Amino acid sequence: MKVPNLDRLNIGARLIVCFVVIILLMLAGNGLLLWQFHVIRTQEKRVSSVNQELMAVLRFQTDLLSFHGQLDELAQSENIDRLKKEAEPLGSVLRTAAERTRDVLTHLPAEAHLDPTLLPTLEAIESALPSQLEAITALAATGDWQAVRLRLANEKKPLESQTSALVKNIDREVSREQAQTAVNIEMSERRMPLIVSTTSSLTLLIAAVLGFVITHGIALPLHHLMEGSRALARGEFGHQISVKGEDELAHLGTVFNDTAGKLRDVYENLRGREEELRESEKELRQVIEFVPAHVFVVRPDGRGIYANRAILEYYGFTLEEWLAEGVPNRVVHPEDLERYLNARQKGLAGSVPFEMDVRRRRKDGQYRWFLCRFNPMQDEKGNTLRWYVAQTDVEEGKQAAQRAHNENLALREEVVRSSMFEEIVGSSDKLIRVLSDVARVAPADSTVLILGETGTGKELIARAIHKQSNRAGRAFIRVNCASIPQSLISSELFGYEKGAFTGAFQRRAGRFEVADGGTIFLDEIGELPAETQVSLLRILQEREFERLGSSEPISVDVRVLAATNRDLKAAVAGGSFRSDLFYRLNVFPIQLPSLRERSDDIPLLVEYLIERFAKKAGKRIRTIQKKTLELFQAYEWPGNIRELQNVVERAVLLSDGDTFSVDEKWLKQGTRGDARATGVPVRRLGRLEASQERELIEAALVASSGKISGPLGAAAKLGIPRQTLESKIASLGIKKSKFQTG
Repeated sequence: MKVPNLDRLNIGARLIVCFVVIILLMLAGNGLLLWQFHVIRTQEKRVSSVNQELMAVLRFQTDLLSFHGQLDELAQSENIDRLKKEAEPLGSVLRTAAERTRDVLTHLPAEAHLDPTLLPTLEAIESALPSQLEAITALAATGDWQAVRLRLANEKKPLESQTSALVKNIDREVSREQAQTAVNIEMSERRMPLIVSTTSSLTLLIAAVLGFVITHGIALPLHHLMEGSRALARGEFGHQISVKGEDELAHLGTVFNDTAGKLRDVYENLRGREEELRESEKELRQVIEFVPAHVFVVRPDGRGIYANRAILEYYGFTLEEWLAEGVPNRVVHPEDLERYLNARQKGLAGSVPFEMDVRRRRKDGQYRWFLCRFNPMQDEKGNTLRWYVAQTDVEEGKQAAQRAHNENLALREEVVRSSMFEEIVGSSDKLIRVLSDVARVAPADSTVLILGETGTGKELIARAIHKQSNRAGRAFIRVNCASIPQSLISSELFGYEKGAFTGAFQRRAGRFEVADGGTIFLDEIGELPAETQVSLLRILQEREFERLGSSEPISVDVRVLAATNRDLKAAVAGGSFRSDLFYRLNVFPIQLPSLRERSDDIPLLVEYLIERFAKKAGKRIRTIQKKTLELFQAYEWPGNIRELQNVVERAVLLSDGDTFSVDEKWLKQGTRGDARATGVPVRRLGRLEASQERELIEAALVASSGKISGPLGAAAKLGIPRQTLESKIASLGIKKSKFQTG
């Protein structure tokens, strides 16, 4: 079925037409039903008006009969006064009843058809009533009550006959109207089901016809569009659909045909380009195969697509093995695996290039650092199609960066560490001989053992050797072996792996590893424990060591400078120091003179130190008291240059003028030729044999009851710093507890 010109309307307009037609049919049916309800209501109103007419006439007839009945009663009483008194009110009542009846009849609906004689009869009765009452009253006044009763009877009879006739006529009219109304209502009730069924059927029929036409007009073009879409999905770009009408679907069909034609042209163009791209990709893959760099391709989800020959040869994989699952777990260092996987997952989820450095295992088991760069390939809409990854070996750069980092750390430590003084000052023969030895051994890269008392500047000589060596541009690492607990000395020197012991939360490089390529200075070398001496001997012999918690050897290129104030030969004889290590260290020994052995340098040192500390304190000192200088040259200086430095700094801070001087009490107990009150001879421990040192220290401990520090302690009695005495007591194995009393 086809409705003419309906396919020229849009789909929305078609639906509106359908809804309008259905609504009009429903309104027409409802109108017919309302008309029938109106007919029934009209009939009901007509019957109601006729009934009102009948009721009004019956009420007036009753009032009229009541009036005559009361007049008859008055006539029977034969009381003229009563008649005169009550006749007039009875007449007023009858006139009121007549007016009420006339008012009801005049206000009846137009549908009521009144009896034409009804209103004239009421008017006649109402007009004749006064004369009748007067005639009756006159007859009564004559006393002829028989005539009165006869007159009443004669007047009553025609009125009753007349009103009865009216009632009968109206009753017949009521019956006729009721019968006609019943017939009309019955006919209306019969028509109502017919109207409902007819209008409902017609509405449903027309709605079904319009719905079918509209649905068919929409479904058929949609079916053609679906068939065309499937054809495009199959690659049939030549498919065309028939277009009829001018609605939205017809426009879609036209757009579809145009799009299919354009896609056909694009497909032909792309097919030609695909051939060119395939050839280019083939050539590019051949180029990548011979590139020495590591290149591979992955999908956005991380699965492999391709790897060049260089990467397969490096790892010893076939292409199938490389594209299999779990390759990162096999080639990435375990310590870097979690970081690598997390960074790769986060990067692949985005659309921007990213890079990371990671250690990868070569087919021979060696791990090397690689820089991995991920670059996405995207389509026109910005969707990532694949990721191209290039890996660059950065092992040498990593090692160089690590060495630079270690050297920077060491440099920071050295910058913040206070030194005795910046330069070597002096011109004595012994000092010149030492500096000559430094100049000779510095370029030779040999191991040097620096000997001398505490405070003579052993570290300063070690720095001078480093600065004049070929390693001057690399790190200089200082380690005080006496200041590190014996339980930590190995981890401090050689480093440790993560988890090597409780508290080792991450790997740490040792001092030897930090000093790689530079110089390490081991101060107080005589305090090394036996197990650490073995590791140090291995470094000196084989140039390699192992971190704590690792079995992998680490090769280092480090120059070793050592220093001690102990007699290492006596320590070797006593078994506290390894002889083979001693001979490895004692390649080029340098003996530093004490300050008392080069007293000629004291004026130069004092002048240098005064200038240094005065500038620091913001003071200006021009002269030095001669007595002070003589006192300095006569003093033994058990603390050597370090003690001289402290005395000069204290004197500069306390000085109020421009002349430098010191309190004689500071140096009184230390002048040459003095003797201790305890009887302990003033002899320098640094120039005695080990047995003589032991005897001298034990005598001082006996005199001081085992007390080390303080004005009455053994250090003050011997004229040496407390730290030096503690170090010598430990090196000689003297038990302080046996000298303590109380």
